[in-house]
Amino acid sequence: MRFIRRNDKTHNKQLKEAAYRTYVRPQVEYCSTIWHPWQKHLTHRIVQRSAARYVQNDYHYTSSASNMLRELKWSTLEQRRNQSSLTMLHKIHNKQVNVDHSHLTTTRNNKFLIPHSKTKQHMNSFFPRAIRLWNELTTEINDAPTVPAFASGLNKLLFSRAGYAS
Repeated sequence: MRFIRRNDKTHNKQLKEAAYRTYVRPQVEYCSTIWHPWQKHLTHRIVQRSAARYVQNDYHYTSSASNMLRELKWSTLEQRRNQSSLTMLHKIHNKQVNVDHSHLTTTRNNKFLIPHSKTKQHMNSFFPRAIRLWNELTTEINDAPTVPAFASGLNKLLFSRAGYAS
């Protein structure tokens, strides 16, 4: 983020946002489906907040980065990681990705039983974390026949929860 801020002197908000989406966010989200930082000191929240201040060109200490994120209508990095994890679980469940999931048990309403965890590391690993998120979804979303239909239903749900108009 600092490299972009140092080398891009434009005041064009769209150009700044495009630079963040092109150069910074992919680096932060790389492998985030599997590597999901559940410990607070490992999260990249500060990067997104810094990017919002940069795009809005508002560095005043009384300015709220959370309000800037809402104004920009950016979903948080955590929301994006959750969406990515749910999409991956949908692909695994529908055998679109070759990942062994024979250890997972489904219930009658297409929910999964959460695997027992003895440690926080396992509890926050991919399958238990994604299953907890999956079980909160409606049956209509879980039963979506294709990935685009699943993603569309998931987007509508996440945007309605975040308070944005879909």
